[in-house]
Amino acid sequence: MAERNRTLQESILYNDLLAVLGEGNVSRDEIECQAYIGDVSFLGMVMPKHKMEVKRPDFIVWPKTTQQVSMVLKVANTHKIPVTPYCGGAGVQGAAVPLFGGIVMDVKKMDKILDIDETNLTVTCQSGLIGQTLEWALNEKGFTYAHIPQSTYCSGIGGFLAGHSAGVLSTKYGKIASMVLGMEIVLPTGRIIRTRAVPQSAAGPNLNHLFIGSEGTLGVITEATLTIHPLPEVREFRSFLFPNMHSAFEAVRKIMRRGLVPGTIRISDQEESKELYNQEGSFMTISFDGFEELVALQHREATKISMDENAVDIGSAPGDRWWKRRFSSVYPKDTGNPLEMGRHTLNVGNVIDSAGSFTYLEAAHKEIRQAVLKIPGGSFMAHFSHWYKTGGMMYPYCVNTGAASEEEMVDRYFRMHRAAVEVIHRLGGTMTHHHGVGLTLNGFMREEFGESFETLQSIKRTLDPNNIMNPGKLGFDWR
Repeated sequence: MAERNRTLQESILYNDLLAVLGEGNVSRDEIECQAYIGDVSFLGMVMPKHKMEVKRPDFIVWPKTTQQVSMVLKVANTHKIPVTPYCGGAGVQGAAVPLFGGIVMDVKKMDKILDIDETNLTVTCQSGLIGQTLEWALNEKGFTYAHIPQSTYCSGIGGFLAGHSAGVLSTKYGKIASMVLGMEIVLPTGRIIRTRAVPQSAAGPNLNHLFIGSEGTLGVITEATLTIHPLPEVREFRSFLFPNMHSAFEAVRKIMRRGLVPGTIRISDQEESKELYNQEGSFMTISFDGFEELVALQHREATKISMDENAVDIGSAPGDRWWKRRFSSVYPKDTGNPLEMGRHTLNVGNVIDSAGSFTYLEAAHKEIRQAVLKIPGGSFMAHFSHWYKTGGMMYPYCVNTGAASEEEMVDRYFRMHRAAVEVIHRLGGTMTHHHGVGLTLNGFMREEFGESFETLQSIKRTLDPNNIMNPGKLGFDWR
């Protein structure tokens, strides 16, 4: 295979990486490098299909140990070359796009379960372990770690942590951050640190939360100790149809205030209720899991609250069906790319997973919908999930069809996000609940953080003095 001409510096770097990792763990093959140009975001996946130029990494490396990760980062600092951590590549915001080339560090060979502690309900594993592989191993012993995002079959633990992900059961079990006891991290300089794997500590700030959600900009997470749970005896669903979305929200607010602990609650707005469930009104499905008597009690209380809000009980079948098909949008068999719905049109879509109070969610739904529909070719429908006593998350599908050119397609993509984020910040919400920042929301980080962004930027400069770690992400200065 013909390769482009290499510079002397690239040849030296390649051999430095070989010395650290050995043959078979470093590649500069053009096809392999092309395979690592991004994730499944619009920018990382769809744009190359439309012949838009995307920077290709210079090297792919596959470390097997924390020490090898450390040595690679030391080499990268010597050469002052960017490093983009990669753990499955299932992100939807472009966090894994190697914006400036350099090294992509895929941790998939760091895939070991190091310990399952059945007495203290913890599991310790390397960060490259695929989520579903961990879940299967725990299930065999009668446990679950209860983190089940849609990407569970193709993303690793490190990706979940770096992206601050949420699984479908987060209303009961929390996001990934709630499950972490301790971590091992390699800092950008190559220094290895470890946080204590204890239930709680008052010994200063919790450093775990500095790296969870950092999207590979502050270091590489190499190991994690997580909480696990006994498998529930039962998991049962029930669905309701409300006359409108406000009534459904009131039911959820009262369910959470009552102290009930649902595994899942999903509310669809009127558009999604009609499109996906062929129902007029606002559709809701709710589940509880645990031992049978407790599940029955919680369902009884949730049903009473829902009926008081004029809901119609439509039984367990819709929720059971959703649970069985919950991965279908991520792993479709025959549907093709939903963003390419016509051979002669250019279409773009994304979800903008905002979060805030109950009051915020209703207002944001109305205003974001209005803003998105003002853009030519726009459509909008939404559901709400991942609930808390103080509010929840809105998950709108914003699709734009009929762009006349690639440039217009990209412009409409960012116009949708600018319009939505303006509403989100004005109404006091956060612009992302679990999809992360990546490239899509990179330009809004200073607005999101306000004056505190300079503190975050100072941490970045201290930990990563040569700015090698995933530069151009989280709004950090990249020069």
